[in-house]
Order: sequence, then C-alpha cells, then structure tokens
Amino acid sequence: MTAIESLHTHTTLSDGKLSHRELFELAESLGISVLAYTDHDAVPSPTTVAELETFRGRKTKWVIGTEVTAGLPKELVPETCVMHIIGLFLDPTNEALIKHCHLAQQARIKRMNEMVSKLQKLGFKITAEDCLQMSGGESVGRPHIVQALQKYPENNLIVEKIRLEMADEASRNPAIQERYAHMMQKGERNYPYVLFLSPDAFREGYAEHEYMPDLDQAVALIRGAGGVAVIAHYFTVRSKMPLEIFEKLLAEKRIDGAEVVYGIREYGTDREKALAKERADLREILQRHGGLALGGSDAHTKEDLEFYIANDWFSGETAGFTESIFLTRQVNKQFSSL
Repeated sequence: MTAIESLHTHTTLSDGKLSHRELFELAESLGISVLAYTDHDAVPSPTTVAELETFRGRKTKWVIGTEVTAGLPKELVPETCVMHIIGLFLDPTNEALIKHCHLAQQARIKRMNEMVSKLQKLGFKITAEDCLQMSGGESVGRPHIVQALQKYPENNLIVEKIRLEMADEASRNPAIQERYAHMMQKGERNYPYVLFLSPDAFREGYAEHEYMPDLDQAVALIRGAGGVAVIAHYFTVRSKMPLEIFEKLLAEKRIDGAEVVYGIREYGTDREKALAKERADLREILQRHGGLALGGSDAHTKEDLEFYIANDWFSGETAGFTESIFLTRQVNKQFSSL
C-alpha cells in the first residue's frame, strides 16, 4: 500500500470533531504514515504534547503544525481575502506563536458574536452560548456556528426558505445560477456557507476577521517558530491571488510552497477539470522554483479521513511529502515523532 500522508487535519482544538488521540488512532487504523495536526490559529497545549509523546515509536508518525488565518500579501492591497497558511514542524512553546493564537482566539469570539447577530436578523434561532458550547470554547469558527444552527430543527425551514429564494434569483442571474448549481452538486453540508456564511454569500450572515496578519507576517510567524509555511487549498484564493503572484512569492522566498493535494470534494462537480488543471499548474511552478508540494485531507471528521483514504488515486499523491521537506529544508524533528 502507498505510504499515504495527511499534512493537514483538524481536531477539537479548532473545528474538528476528534481529539488528538482519537485522530491519531483513526489515522493509524487507516494506515496513514504521517499525520500533521494543523488546527486553526492554535497549537497543542503542553498536556496534549505530552500525550503525543506517548505515541512515539508507533507506525503512524505525528507532526505539530497549525493553520494561520492570514490576509493577502501587501502588493495585492486594497484587495481583501482570507487565506490560510499551513505551518509544519513548529515549536508549540514559541512565545510569538502563542501570542498570535491568543489574539486570534479573542478576535474569533468577537467575530462569532457579529455573525450570531446577523443570523438572528435573518430569523435563525441561535445564541453565542450555543456556538461556544459546540467549540468547547476554543478557536470558534463557522463550522461551530453551523452545528449550533442544527441544534434547532426550526432553523431547517429558514435554510430551505433562503435556498428557494436563491433558486428563484438564479433563474434570472447567470452568476448566481453558477454558484447555486455548484452548491447543489456539493450537497446539503455546503448550503449554510453559500447561502449566508461566506463573504459572497447570498444573504448576509458573514463577518470579517478583525485580527489577521498579512501573508508575510504569517510566514514570519511560522518560520520564527522553526516551521515551513505553505499556502493551503489555493482554490479558495485564486480569484484574488493569480498564479503569477504566487510564483513571485515563491521566487522571492516569501513562501515555502503550496498544497497540491486539496479540494477532494470538488471532484464530481462542475469544477473538477478546473481544479485538476490548477493543481497541475501549481506543481509545475513549485518544481520550477524548488518549492514544497504538500497537502492532505483537511479532515475535520472521521468520515472526512475515511473518504480521503478510500480515494487513494488522490491521497496516494502524498507519498514522500514529508521526506521532501527533510531533503530541502532545515526543520527540527523534535516537534514530531519522525
């Protein structure tokens, strides 16, 4: 079997459903060779790191990482867009990184309150307490808000009402028709984000991040903690950051690389061909500049990781990713079990 890796996963520390131990044991049962913990603006606590240390010597290896929420590079200002930077082989005790995580968590709570207020105006039953309960008080994000909405069955009627309104407008607006068709192809799990929980959602329920380093600041933060920094799931920023800009960042050593294994849920939709070409283009640019080509499952649930492994035509591309880091970059293996 191919030595499949997943250098992008989430736990209950941010918006995942599994603890560090549960995710590790699942990864081991599925035959994953390397598992990176990359929670949103968060790193494992000393207690969790001590628990991870007990997994040394096991067949599956772990890596400490994070996923930093960042803004665009300065040359693209005044354009705005939220992007995510994966950091791997990080020192979880680094003071600057811990400070960033604290500031980000506080900003996330304020942002959550703004989104809850907007959703209440749309008629949804939801409270800030519901969202915090879903998150466990850590790194609260949109998935927790969706879970809080699902707590009340009456909210399903409002979701369906907004979906029907979007369907009606889609019949007259080609741009909305494209987004609506894609939403329907991806299924119900995607409805809240397209309908009201994204920057370009059909109805206004989204709130921007108040605290957010730009790309260069995020990379400096990761490198300062001893890690390597790569752009996550490029398709989420491609409309604001063309490949030419990505190549410029890479040539100037302002980023270490990018994920090339991402977006598995886009396959089977009308965006499948575009994503396949995009991933191939990224690989070509990375090869040209000696950049790191990485990626993983972006798993938030048991089902996500199982789906990733089941589609080994996709996940199999990750074989050797970690070794490529060791061959081309200086990283401290102390922050892993490798």
